[in-house]
Amino acid sequence: MFTLAYQTPEKAAGVAADVYQHFTQKRSPVPAPLQLMSASPGLLEVFFTQIKYFMKHQALSFPMLAAIRLLAAQKVCFDHCTMLNRMWLNKTGLSEQDLADLVAGKPVEAFNEAENALFTTVSRVLDKQKITQEEVAALRNLGWSDSDVLDACAQATNMVGTAYLFEAFSTPGT
Repeated sequence: MFTLAYQTPEKAAGVAADVYQHFTQKRSPVPAPLQLMSASPGLLEVFFTQIKYFMKHQALSFPMLAAIRLLAAQKVCFDHCTMLNRMWLNKTGLSEQDLADLVAGKPVEAFNEAENALFTTVSRVLDKQKITQEEVAALRNLGWSDSDVLDACAQATNMVGTAYLFEAFSTPGT
């Protein structure tokens, strides 16, 4: 699947086996970008530490984070992550209409006003737009901390770099 030597879930050892186990225990596929990171055990640990940070996030729920990743994956044409996050969002109860609205930049019925406002900001960041003080103030008024806003946007922009690596090191047909 990749031009670099990486570890598949079936043959993983060491750090990769420990990381992959987190997904396989939940009967979830090990994300392909995570498998690519296994080419560098140190980077895989850093990458997974970030995943664990978001998994325990106080304000950004799993559906919210999956929706942010879906937005980012759509923007960078990252098919693997688009499909995976759509699957996870379907499992959390989002309808096909919710998913269509999310990627179209429309308010999503399954999310509240504050969450939809944050999606708008994340989308604007992905489009490399400046975020104004007024926009940040509006997010604060909806209950988001500055840390929450930055975390949501970082979750999205990190997908961009990962998408570049995935494309660069994928074998044809992947």
